[in-house]
Amino acid sequence: MAKSFPYIEVSGTNYQIGCAIGEHIREKIQDYGMRMKALYSTLVKGSGYNLGRMAAKTKRLTEKYFPQYLDELRGIASGSGISLNEMLLLCSEETLLETIKGGKCTTFAYACSEGALLCHNEDWLPGYEDDLYIVKAKPKKGASFLSLAYIGALPGSSVALNNYGIAFSGNSLLGGAQEGLPKNIILRSQIEARTLEEFEKIASFSPRAIPNHSMAIDKEGHMLSMELALDRYCAFYTNDAFFVHTNHALHPHIASLEIVPVKDSTARYNTAFEKLQKNRLSSSLAKKILRSHDKEPYTICAHAKTEEGHNSQTAASIIVNVNDVSMLIAQGNPCKSKYKAYSL
Repeated sequence: MAKSFPYIEVSGTNYQIGCAIGEHIREKIQDYGMRMKALYSTLVKGSGYNLGRMAAKTKRLTEKYFPQYLDELRGIASGSGISLNEMLLLCSEETLLETIKGGKCTTFAYACSEGALLCHNEDWLPGYEDDLYIVKAKPKKGASFLSLAYIGALPGSSVALNNYGIAFSGNSLLGGAQEGLPKNIILRSQIEARTLEEFEKIASFSPRAIPNHSMAIDKEGHMLSMELALDRYCAFYTNDAFFVHTNHALHPHIASLEIVPVKDSTARYNTAFEKLQKNRLSSSLAKKILRSHDKEPYTICAHAKTEEGHNSQTAASIIVNVNDVSMLIAQGNPCKSKYKAYSL
């Protein structure tokens, strides 16, 4: 039997949805929390971070701007048996780990005869291929959705599709951090977008703790690339045949902030762009690209290596078909794992 992530179906209030998630993956969250607690304690030494203050600030900002998602976090904490403060720190993980180097995702999107597709390899540190879950939810208020998300994070933290016909994914971008709302909470809010224009408004929330890139596609095949630095953002709308984004800024207003070349990101971008440009667009092409080992060691299907500081591993591979309101999801490297179908 092919490996697959924990799968949860739930409806109700935000708190009830959170509780169901927490209860379903209780042991995984507790184990993950213990591992992260040890890691965070090491990272904060000499960094100036105070974990208690960080949790308190995250709580205040979330309560001010998105109280419904604070309820969701409370629910996950209650269902899994951890404290709310621990849950808030897990939601702030990328802020604490923003100095760690990794490939951190490849995304491309296009419309073809089979539908409007959003394709994404979720890359992070080795071992995270066991640290995600899938949730299909029908909240009492707000959009119904299907999402792949990280253990310890709200839905939307990797890829999401809602009942309005909007799909999106998030990629790491730039560097640096500031006081602001954690990326994972902003990504959760993006699930509510009814249109790409509304998606831009939601995704550009400020103050944000770290930079980010989000790519969204609607059922007509229109695409939106949102590059978000700490103090500015660029929204790029396109109806081109396809669009690719990895982890370096493409838009001049944001690219000017790049400090050093991102070789692995550029290599993955070029691989995807070249294959999309030279081949007929289809879902089978999407799988071929997501499984690509071209341009070693900076491959789209990433296998943990240490050359030149490159230490990235594909934790999941996803193909969203917006028109079919479905996702194909493979756990770990797609060159080894089979895609499993999920529907909203």
